[in-house]
This record gives sequence, structure tokens and C-alpha cells, in this order.
Amino acid sequence: MRRSLMFLLVLLGAVPLLAAPGGTARASKPRTHTVVMDATQFQPAELTVHAGDTVIWVNKDMFPHTATSKAGGFDSQTILAGKSWKYTPKKKGDFPYTCTFHPTMTGTLHVK
Repeated sequence: MRRSLMFLLVLLGAVPLLAAPGGTARASKPRTHTVVMDATQFQPAELTVHAGDTVIWVNKDMFPHTATSKAGGFDSQTILAGKSWKYTPKKKGDFPYTCTFHPTMTGTLHVK
């Protein structure tokens, strides 16, 4: 009976959930997300990721930008036209950010 139950759990994919602390597990590997800087906007302006994911900011404008956390969590420094910068958040929370060259250019990184 116990062997049949374990076989059924394996078929249903429930064993990883049972083995994880607290009974839940992140089902996927870390992902890569892209934020495009274009027309002095971050696209998307709001992005939700998991801690450990990678976010890449790509500058498609003809002039430099930054992705600078207002709370000091991250700072890309200058991202030149046609270049990119990547960041892997470790802490959960909401991180509003801006371009220091263009203060009306804002975004928020939500980390779960």
C-alpha cells in the first residue's frame, strides 16, 4: 500500500512539494527578465520577479540612462546607448527606481 501511494505521488509530481521546507517549492529555475529603455521609458515600468532571477536593462535609446534604486538597493551606473546591464536581486521587496539623467523615467522592481 505504501509503495503504491509513493508511486502515485511520483506520477503526480507531488514528491518535490513534500520534500520542500514548509511544503512549498519554487517550481522553476531562476529566470531572466528584460526591461527595455526606449523613448525615455522603462518597458515594462513594473516588473515582478523572484529573488535569484536576473533582470537585464537594455538601452535602445540614442543617449545614456541608468537604473538606480531610490532606496539604494541597486545602481547600474551609466548604461550607454546600445548597451545593457544585468542585476540579480537577492532580497524580497518593492524597489522603485529611476534614471538619474531623466527623473521622470521611473519603474518598480517587485521581488518575491
